[in-house]
Amino acid sequence: MPRFTKPRGTLDIYDNEAILLKKVIDVASKVALRYNYIPLYIPTFESTALYARGAGETSDIVTKEMYTFKDKGDREITLRPEGTAGVIRAVIENKLYATGDLPLKYYYSGSFFRYERPQVGRTREFMQFGIEAIGTNSYLDDVEAILLFVDIIKELGVSDYVVRVNTFGNEQGRNKHRDNIKSFFASHIDNLCEDCKERFNKNPLRILDCKVDKEYISKLQVPVSLDCLDEDSKDIFDKTLKILSDNNVKYEVDKYLVRGLDYYTGIIFEVDVTLDDGKVLTIGGGGRYSSLVKELDGPDMSCVGFGLGTTRLALYLENKDGIANYKNNLDYYVMPFSDASYDVAYKIATKLRNQGYTVVVENSKKSIGSMFKYASKKEFKYAIMIGDDELKENKVKIKNLETQEQYYKDIESL
Repeated sequence: MPRFTKPRGTLDIYDNEAILLKKVIDVASKVALRYNYIPLYIPTFESTALYARGAGETSDIVTKEMYTFKDKGDREITLRPEGTAGVIRAVIENKLYATGDLPLKYYYSGSFFRYERPQVGRTREFMQFGIEAIGTNSYLDDVEAILLFVDIIKELGVSDYVVRVNTFGNEQGRNKHRDNIKSFFASHIDNLCEDCKERFNKNPLRILDCKVDKEYISKLQVPVSLDCLDEDSKDIFDKTLKILSDNNVKYEVDKYLVRGLDYYTGIIFEVDVTLDDGKVLTIGGGGRYSSLVKELDGPDMSCVGFGLGTTRLALYLENKDGIANYKNNLDYYVMPFSDASYDVAYKIATKLRNQGYTVVVENSKKSIGSMFKYASKKEFKYAIMIGDDELKENKVKIKNLETQEQYYKDIESL
């Protein structure tokens, strides 16, 4: 057994799995740029107080899951458990909102950390991609956030998804719904887990997201947020659903949906996919939040965003397509047959690489048979053979490894 092993709840990602994860991140970034979201890079760790205020002191993230420590300056530091608080901190600290060009639109990606029980699709260090639109007062930015999320997964070949969507309407609607939930669970408090008994006093909406009491709660006639909407909020929700329908988004209204963070005040959503074994995997979600910027000592402005679990989405794609379908496609295998061939081999390789082709030069001086076995195993498209005879003629021999066709080409015209 190796002397050193990775910490529990972490992953080594390599070979085709690493290529798949990179593809997910690249596609997400490309789609975000189409919507005019630009990259923003934030620290991997921040002050603990930022996440306590940002994620909400009653959220499971803050109460159970944060990796917190003291640095050498005796400061409370936390590895980032989510991205929104850090993005908002960066916007406030750097006064990015002062340009007046609102909404600001940013995307981010990287590693995040939560101390959870490791299981399929859930690790203690995980990769996430997210977007934030900051300073928006239009529900259309909520719609665009959902459309952007769906465009990402569609571009990756995901078709069997569902967007579960709900709304608090606004902050007043959320507060009214919270009061209704607290009144309702007052008569059920003795049947709830210890965590939910604490949530009852601090943030009763968190009861609806409890994993322990989920089955018990599902049998109750729990009040829903849709009954707390004012007329404007109802109209906005109906218009949102219509645009989703018009754009062929597969959605369902989940009237009991709440999110794991305390700051959401408007439309919220989560996206589910199903693995081959029937297990449902939530690959991300988000929604509108109206008080977080002000709560973090910035101006009073409303925002919308989402987080997409890129490692979770990669796990789903591996399950759906098979990991063998995600590999680095190899174009040319350059096979020097003599020491004198290497100068020409690298001139050819450089020329082809500059044109965007993937090229491997064989440096190990294998036998010709071994080279062709390697070319077949790695599924190169072409082999370029260079020996002393080819050098005399200033040519190379090219073999199409799929059709087995062979032909000569002048080196200069390659």
